[in-house]
Amino acid sequence: MFSRWIKEHKIISIFVILLVVSVALLVVTKTTGGTVKLGPLNRLYMLIEKPMTTLGTQIKENVSGIFSYRKLLAENEELRAENEALRSEMSQLTFSTKELQRLEELSAALNYEFVQGGLNIVTANVISLDVANWTNSFVIDKGTESGIEVDDIVICGRGLVGRITATDTDWSKVVPIIDESSHISFYVEGTGNMLGIIEGTENGRITGYMLDNTVEISEGDRLITSGIGLYPEGIELGRVTKSWYDSTKQLMMLEVKPEVDFGSIDKVSVII
Repeated sequence: MFSRWIKEHKIISIFVILLVVSVALLVVTKTTGGTVKLGPLNRLYMLIEKPMTTLGTQIKENVSGIFSYRKLLAENEELRAENEALRSEMSQLTFSTKELQRLEELSAALNYEFVQGGLNIVTANVISLDVANWTNSFVIDKGTESGIEVDDIVICGRGLVGRITATDTDWSKVVPIIDESSHISFYVEGTGNMLGIIEGTENGRITGYMLDNTVEISEGDRLITSGIGLYPEGIELGRVTKSWYDSTKQLMMLEVKPEVDFGSIDKVSVII
């Protein structure tokens, strides 16, 4: 039975025999200090030893390669996890920055003198815009239930947004200062006698004029509500971007960049 197995597995049998002979020769050589001369057997040993050594080296390299590959996979997964964690942190940081900006705007509004003088603030979200011409009006998610009434003033940070024109239990309609129906009295910051009027236009810009056409006004001058009329004194309207004298109207005319960015507004504060 054993001889039959050897015949069926000739290659394996030869390999095992050569391996046994190689080991035996190695043991004898080591035992005798390498002084034994085995003639043909020694040459046979040398023939066997070289391929065996090469085979062992290849096996070692392949095994090492397998472990190195697994190590690279593990390191890759670790780097991927770290990358996802960094992305998450960046997203949270961006979100926190936006929230911080809104809190700073609200804090600025709460520090106004006209708010400290016994008035309260209600914050609200913009929930609806007029798609056809949204500058005409928009809707917020707070109403009479929160104490809001018609003609209450709406601000964003330190800038004037507009006024409440209609309200219900849980919503209110706001007409912004860039609407063409808006007419607001102002003075130039740092002066007490340079008064004027700004008004909205049909294309959502702000223009205005000075009541005294002899005053000098410069680009960059800041305009503040004067307190004459509906709007309390001290709310920022915007900065002058252009001024010129209109000889037909005999007025010093202005173009103004609003303090509030109406293109991205999503939260407001209502003074009640």
